[in-house]
Amino acid sequence: MLSIILILLFMLSVLSVPVCQGVISGLYLFGLKVFPGLFISFIITNILVRLIEYKKINNPLILVAAGLMTGFPNGAYICAWYHKNNPESRLADMLAGIINIPSPAFLISYVYINILEKCIDIYTFLIITYLPVIICSFVVIALYKDKARDNVKSVNKMSKGLIIRFFEKAVDSSINTALKLGAYIILFSVIVNIVIYLIPDNMAGLVVAYLLEISNGLAIIKNSDLAADVFILMTVLLDAFGGVCIIMQTRCVCNNYISIKKYIYQKLVLCIVTLITAMLLIYVL
Repeated sequence: MLSIILILLFMLSVLSVPVCQGVISGLYLFGLKVFPGLFISFIITNILVRLIEYKKINNPLILVAAGLMTGFPNGAYICAWYHKNNPESRLADMLAGIINIPSPAFLISYVYINILEKCIDIYTFLIITYLPVIICSFVVIALYKDKARDNVKSVNKMSKGLIIRFFEKAVDSSINTALKLGAYIILFSVIVNIVIYLIPDNMAGLVVAYLLEISNGLAIIKNSDLAADVFILMTVLLDAFGGVCIIMQTRCVCNNYISIKKYIYQKLVLCIVTLITAMLLIYVL
């Protein structure tokens, strides 16, 4: 462990320029782009999962809808919470990698407008993004759907005190999780900057940086000289995969309730279905 720390300190001194640039860009990305929307999303998601637990809801369609609406990494977080309260179920564990994709707000405001710059029809873009998720989700639900059970609900209405406790717990949990995610975003921003600094003109370096973190990866795609169709394909594939940083964020928020190996496998399947869908819509239809 000591040798690893010494190596990291040596790299920090040698690569001080890209490290500082990575920290600054990571702080900017997290503080101004990710945290404002993500923090509120975490609070709402935390309240949602507590309501699902309180009402003993096990409808898989609600899991899918909630995951798609809340975005990275809340889709996997919802599945982890469901699996925690239903340890005998395999549904959430097999669904996490499918529904853990960027939120609609991120897809439209950042990816479609800023990255793709409206070079593709918005409806085509949304179909390419969401149709593979819907197809894969229904396959998983068909294979792993939980048996119907009596939905025992409280006869009394939810009290104000219970709602306040839900909110307070949601805020505490959201602050803790958001700070952890911020650390991952800054760390991977530093790694991306180091990769580009060491091999600035090497396509392999750009590919590695592309796979590491979604926001930086999308920016790399935008600044490349790819043909329009390849540019769109690379964008929607990264939206489906999310990058290594999202995998680490997912592992962080799921507290071992979701298998990361299964999660990665599900992501690869989703990427294949997304690629097939995109090629059909772009080249055939």
